[in-house]
Formats: sequence, structure tokens, C-alpha cells
Amino acid sequence: MIIARKVKAGALQFVLFVGAIVAVLLMSFLLLTYTHQHFEKKTDVLVEVLRSTNYGIEASLKSDFQIGEKYTVVKEEDIPITTTVEREFWGVFEKRKSLGVHGNTSYTKTVLIGGQEQEELLALYLNNHQRPVIIAGNAKITGNAFLPEQGLKMGNINGNSYNRNQLLYGKRFRSDSVLPKLSSDLKSQIDVLTNTNFIPQGEIVHRLSSEGIKNSFNNEIIIYKDRAVRLQNIQLTGNVIIVASSKIIIEASAQLTDVVLMAPEIEIQKGVVGTFQAIATESIYVGKKCNLFYPSALVVKKEKSFQGTGLVNNKATVNQTPTIHLNESVKVRGYVMVIDDNITKQYTPSVKIDANAKVIGELYCTKNVELKGSVDGTVYADGFIALENGSIYQNHIYNGIINSTQLSDKYVGLLLASRVENKEVMKWLY
Repeated sequence: MIIARKVKAGALQFVLFVGAIVAVLLMSFLLLTYTHQHFEKKTDVLVEVLRSTNYGIEASLKSDFQIGEKYTVVKEEDIPITTTVEREFWGVFEKRKSLGVHGNTSYTKTVLIGGQEQEELLALYLNNHQRPVIIAGNAKITGNAFLPEQGLKMGNINGNSYNRNQLLYGKRFRSDSVLPKLSSDLKSQIDVLTNTNFIPQGEIVHRLSSEGIKNSFNNEIIIYKDRAVRLQNIQLTGNVIIVASSKIIIEASAQLTDVVLMAPEIEIQKGVVGTFQAIATESIYVGKKCNLFYPSALVVKKEKSFQGTGLVNNKATVNQTPTIHLNESVKVRGYVMVIDDNITKQYTPSVKIDANAKVIGELYCTKNVELKGSVDGTVYADGFIALENGSIYQNHIYNGIINSTQLSDKYVGLLLASRVENKEVMKWLY
């Protein structure tokens, strides 16, 4: 016989409570599992999108498309991703922006692009004007060199003769009467930047805040313009252009990273440390102990001048200011360039590199170079000149040192016409 018992209400409530807890736990577990799977899939998608942007940069380096155009990268993938690469310039460096998109997930990567030598890096390319290069004092050239037919000869300046065992520590080749050409895109970009009518496009700010500016390359360019600009106690980073109609002065208290400076005259005062591009139409002066990190560029493009014949007396030309002057103990990692379209004979240096100053990269000058410091890399020049005690020594290298073996064979630098098929990444931007 079954005896019916009453179940207390409290027990029923407990059972219901436990059931509810179990249900909540099960639902939480299911939700956690779903969330984990969702984020795992989303992470996989993001990783694939990131990889697609990298692939886009690499693929675009081997493709020929115009500045300002977008290149669509085609790659078979499990996840359908649209990757486009845009080709532009940032100052005198080529810039490429790769965008990968899958649904609502997108990612952008931006890089600076330069040219890499396919063969062994040269130490020197000197235009052939049917005269030898005279080396004196402690001068030394290490690496392969393209020289005039007359080659190298020993000389003497102020009683200091060349005293090394070899004239050239490398192979010698015969040069032409013109320097290796820049890529057509780089030449056009330099012409644009140094045109007096050029107006950069972007967001214009009317004052520089003491807090400085940090602007991603994914954002619109920030531009500050004035007649004369003095940069002091300020930090400028990224997608920023500073323009002056007369002169820019950079003091040691300024911290500049990846920015572009444009003015007729640019003065970089003693002790400045940074990474930037200085682009001028008249002159660039670099004070003692400045340290410019890779990739930096100092570029001056001078238009033809029709004032006078250019055939002035030696005393006047000796006192003429160099177009680019690197003072003692300066280090520039990147390249230094002077393009001077004047065809008159010059008896002064367009680029002057003082003792203990060093360029780690490339020096490209369509006129004369006075080299008392050193270049770890390559010098492309129309001629050399040495000014000592009021005397002018044409096509002389006095105490200057050029050594291409000190520069890594992975170095990425100047976009020469011969390097357009071998472009590589200089720097990943932000």
C-alpha cells in the first residue's frame, strides 16, 4: 500500500533553485563556448587580413603602377579578402599604403620605399671630365669606383702627401660624363616639392601647440605654414609637414620624427637629434654634433640662375656658402643630395663635409664636393674640390674617406633609375 506524503514547500523551492542554477550554468557555458569560438574566428580573420596587407606591400613592389593610383592584389585565400595598395610620396621617399578588408574587419599598413642595389654597392661614381682625381693626406677609397679614364693620382696639399699602399682598394671602372639618373618619379617629385608655387594639401593648423603633434600616417596630413619657423621645445611625430617661405631653424630642444621640412633655407642647429627630411631650394646648414637617424634626407634643388656669368674671381668663390654644409661630428643616416641646374663653372663646393662628419648612406651631388669627413656608402659627384689656405685644388680629395664596405648590402636608399626594379621597404610607419 502506497502512503501519500506531503512534500514541504521549502524542498520544492530548493529543487527549483538548484534547477535554475544548473540552467544558468549550462547557458553560461554555452554562451562562453560560443563567444570563444566567435572571437577565435574573428582573430583568425584579423590575422589573415594582417597577412594580406603584408602580402599587398610585397606584391606591389614588383608591379608597375602610377603615383596616386590604387593597385588591387589578387591572391587565392580561404577567406575572401580585398587588398589594395596606394602609391604616393612622403617628401622624397616613396610611400605605399596597403589596405586589407574582409566584411567589417579592415587593417592598414604604411611603409616607406627605397631602391636597393642589385649588385655590389659602389664606393664612388665621378663624372668623366677627362682629368684625374688627386688624393692627398689621409684620403682613402675602399670599394668599387667608376672614375675618369685618367683614374687616381697621388697629390700633396700643405706638405701632406698621400702615403697609402694603394690608390683604390677595390675595382676600377670607367665613368660617363653624367651621373646615374634618378628614377623619373623621384625627379618629378623633387621638381614639385621645390617649385615656388607648390602648396601641400592637408589640414592646416595656425599655431604649434607646446604639447606638440603626433599624427598617424593613416590620418590626414597636418600642415603648419609661416614666413619663418623656429622649432624649439616641441615634439613633432609622423604625418606632419612644416613649411616656411623664408627659413626654418631647428633647435636642439626640438624632437622631430619622420616629419618633412620645406623652406628655401633650413638651419639645423648644434646638437639636434631626430629623423626627418629637410627639403630646400637654397641651402641647408647642419651644426656640430647633430645626429640624424635612418631614414633621413637632406635635399636641395637649385634652379638655373641668370645673374652674372658665374666666372667670378677665386677669392669671391672661396667665400661662397656651400649649398649643404655638414659641420664637425655630424652624422646623417640616409642620403644627402644637391641638384644644381646651373651650367656655369663653379670653384666652390656645393656639399661640404667637415672633419669627423659622416654620411652613412649616399651622397648625390651634381656639382663639387669638399670631403674632409667620411662617407660609409656611395658618393655620386660631378667633381671634388679642396679649399686650403685660400687656394683652390680642383678635383682633389684631401683627408676624405669613402668606404662602401661599411654599409650593409641590405641597405635601402636612393631611388635611382637602375633600381626601380629592385625596390624594398625602408621603414614601416604607424
